[in-house]
Amino acid sequence: MARLHEDETLVEIEGVNGDVVTISGPGQGKEGFELLAGGWQDLYDIPFTTIYTQHAFEQGATYNGMRIERRLPLIKVLANATRSQKWKVVDERWAELWSPLADTKLWVDDGDSRRHLLIRQLEHMRVDLQYDPNGEQSTVIETPGVSGNPWWWEPSVFDTWVSPVSTIGVDEYGDPKTAIGTVTVSNPTPYPIWVKWRLQAGPSAGTKWHLPDFSWGNKAHRRAVEDATRVIHMPALLANEHIDIDTDELVKGRPQVVSTLDTQIYLRMEGKTFMYPLPPRLDPVEVPVAVQGAPAGVGLRVECPRPWPRPWGQRR
Repeated sequence: MARLHEDETLVEIEGVNGDVVTISGPGQGKEGFELLAGGWQDLYDIPFTTIYTQHAFEQGATYNGMRIERRLPLIKVLANATRSQKWKVVDERWAELWSPLADTKLWVDDGDSRRHLLIRQLEHMRVDLQYDPNGEQSTVIETPGVSGNPWWWEPSVFDTWVSPVSTIGVDEYGDPKTAIGTVTVSNPTPYPIWVKWRLQAGPSAGTKWHLPDFSWGNKAHRRAVEDATRVIHMPALLANEHIDIDTDELVKGRPQVVSTLDTQIYLRMEGKTFMYPLPPRLDPVEVPVAVQGAPAGVGLRVECPRPWPRPWGQRR
């Protein structure tokens, strides 16, 4: 939905049923919903706690990390009858936007960015029945939510590279033919991000990709210098075996590397894993990629996600 006034913030709910309603900003109230004052809770900054430990005789405590917590948002709206719909219809429409089993998207557009937060219904809704809503044709609805994924998301940024030449066979020195290119990665956010890769295989077995996993000065594995130019040498792919990689070492519910042929490719990785995220505030920079054993036209795509701690701002 287009914003009508440059200085107004547009807040929309995209329901699990695909319906989209405006609750604040241009168009609020037309569909029967208005975000109330105080009806926006646990929705601003990313929730986190720091972890400190202390031994028996230590003076003070030692920092040991930071934990990103879930959000527990509470959204409170005034639900009114409209010219074409009674209050009960408006109320039912609000209920159909939410589920404890699927994500509703809360969209915020302030003119400079458009981001969404994924929310599921945590508990039953609470309706103010101090007065008869059927008589008043209006009441307040509180929706308790939970965001297991607490980030505000903007669309990812992609870049691609396609090999212009065939790399099947060996060169005049007997070494495997190699095509080298670059893709651009970036991270304007104030937190590290983990890139995702999609790798294409050729119609015959033997495609081998070489991908950057630079440390960017990250000291988490105590190899910031040694891994400054670290490269992951992927195993040879089967014919038409395309690969999806989520480099997040804490990725939930799936391996880092997944084959479209459903092979156990992680066993062919020989213990190699991607270890490093892009650092915060990284300006666009080209990183090298390479391929061997593939015909011309085989390519890859890199995805830089855009998770933000707040619904707006903080852009570099």
